[in-house]
Amino acid sequence: MAVALRWLFAHILLLALQVLPLQVQASALHYKIKGLDKELKQNTLLYLEALPPVESAALEKIPPDIPPEIKEALQNSLMALGFYNPSITMSLDEKDPEQLNITITPGNPTLIRTLTIDLKGEANDDPVFQQLIKNLFIKEGGILNHGLYESLKTRLTDLTLLRGYFDAKMNKHSIHIYPDQQVADIHIELDSGNRYQFGFIRYGSMSEPTRSLIETMINIKPDQPYQANKLSQLNRDLSSTGYFSQIDIRPLQDRSKDYNIPIHVGVVPKTAHELETGIGFATDEGPRVSLTWDKPWLNDKGHSISNSFAISKINTELSSRYKIPAGNPLMDYYTLDVGYQKKIQDDTNSELISTAVHRWFKRPDHWDQDLFFRIEYEDFTQGQQIGNSLLLIPGIALNRRKIKGRDGLDPKAGYTSHVKLEVSHQFWGSDTNFIKLWTHTKGLITFKEKHRFIARAEQGAIWVDDIYNLPPSIRFFTGGDQSVRGYNFESISPKDGNDKLIGARYVSAFSGEYNYEFIEKWRLAAFIDSGTATQNYQDKWKIGTGVGLRWVTPLGPLKLDLAFAISEDNTPWRIHFTMGPDL
Repeated sequence: MAVALRWLFAHILLLALQVLPLQVQASALHYKIKGLDKELKQNTLLYLEALPPVESAALEKIPPDIPPEIKEALQNSLMALGFYNPSITMSLDEKDPEQLNITITPGNPTLIRTLTIDLKGEANDDPVFQQLIKNLFIKEGGILNHGLYESLKTRLTDLTLLRGYFDAKMNKHSIHIYPDQQVADIHIELDSGNRYQFGFIRYGSMSEPTRSLIETMINIKPDQPYQANKLSQLNRDLSSTGYFSQIDIRPLQDRSKDYNIPIHVGVVPKTAHELETGIGFATDEGPRVSLTWDKPWLNDKGHSISNSFAISKINTELSSRYKIPAGNPLMDYYTLDVGYQKKIQDDTNSELISTAVHRWFKRPDHWDQDLFFRIEYEDFTQGQQIGNSLLLIPGIALNRRKIKGRDGLDPKAGYTSHVKLEVSHQFWGSDTNFIKLWTHTKGLITFKEKHRFIARAEQGAIWVDDIYNLPPSIRFFTGGDQSVRGYNFESISPKDGNDKLIGARYVSAFSGEYNYEFIEKWRLAAFIDSGTATQNYQDKWKIGTGVGLRWVTPLGPLKLDLAFAISEDNTPWRIHFTMGPDL
């Protein structure tokens, strides 16, 4: 028993000795800095935080001996921003022994007296280098900043690689500082040598049709001056096709000859099937479930197929698209489409079967063109009308989207425009003669960073003898989160004698919205919408207005709107919930 007690006591003592140092260990110092502006203070704290922790017990002497590494860090942090003659005093706080009070008088900054950049070689005549030097972020007369100086050297070096000066050397890079005069002289000498050119393209292992397909996308030619951004763009273009699981584009510098660099292009096609499921919610449709099945690479000519299925409270859609390149698969191609849609919305009950062939011409910075011929059969009930319709519709659609700033999911400015013309005639087998023209445009501007204004306009017209000769999918309806908020989806339309929606010959809608970013990625919104779907423009226009909240996510803005239909009695209101880019 005594032996057991002694054993227990010994282990308790050993445990106490192990824990005791943790209990009495002094805490690390924290710092309080006075006398500096925001930039200098932040830089000084960064230097201090990079130091190993300094225990407060090391400064118990009165006055304390400040460790030399702290003094050195303070001086280096100030010199990095051009202050070479600071006055620094330090002392432990009387109330908090773990706080070191630091008071700094930075003195006058060191100014750049001369800034000399000597370009030698072919870069001296390169307009991109000249533009860089013209718009330098450090200038004579400015405060010396070692970080900006290092950034300048890095930008010059990076630019030589991006522009094909692979033999470039920075022969000189120096800062001469004169503390007594508080000035500095900067001298950089860069010898770029000769600029390399694109050589011939060397394709990896691939079939001849695949190579021919890729050749339609090649944006470089032999003997053109080398530009790395052209290779990056080619990589993005090949990736955007969705055809390839691996893309390998690189300059073969070790095989260069007479300043010509061959370019290697290799790809591995996506031969596997791709399956994707999704679930979402929108106020107009309610919960929505979707399924897509794609085969991006059916053969070495670039044919592909995409199939999708989606179901919501009001819509059931099944569609398939077969794509055939007619040149560059991103800009010139055919699609063969088939689809089925069942729609139950308010007074509309419709089943639509369609097939279409499209010829696409997409042109960056210009109008995209879609020439199509569509055949559709629709069984429907619209209000009190029951019918069916067979239509053969040739047409053309023009689309243009131009954005700038940030990215496509949250642009800073830009616009989108859409124009669509459809024609039907009994001469080629349609049940009804009509011409339908629809246009839509939307613009966005941002001013003073936090303020955004979004405007939208829509106009459509159908020339037809009798609106009842058209199926609901051709008639116009409006209302909902993409048109006049405060109203149900497609609930604005002329009505029959039984108060049932008919659909309209004309549609007009306009919207203005203001956003204010009150904190990063969060915006408040205020908006007003107005629109009508009408047979003769004798109906009153509907007006909706309200406020909203925007949260900018990696998938695009998430939008929540509280909208009031102020043109209605009792001013009914609706909550609209959507997600997606503004343009």
